[in-house]
Amino acid sequence: MSTVEEIVEAIKELSPDKRDEVRRQLVALWPLDRRYIKSPGLFIKRARPRRPPIQIKGKPLSETVIEDRR
Repeated sequence: MSTVEEIVEAIKELSPDKRDEVRRQLVALWPLDRRYIKSPGLFIKRARPRRPPIQIKGKPLSETVIEDRR
C-alpha cells in the first residue's frame, strides 16, 4: 500500500470532527478544488446545491412500476 493510500485509510478511521480538522488544514495548506477529490468522508460538501425535487402529477412512479410488473 502506498503512503497516500495509508493516509486516506487513516483519515477514514477518524471521527467526523477530526476529519473536518484535516480538511481545514489541507484547504489552508493548498487550495483544493473539491470537485476533484473523490476520497469518501474527506470532503462532505457538495460542489453545488441540490436541485429541488420534481413534482409528479398522478400516481407515484413506484406504484406505476408495480402495476406494470403485474
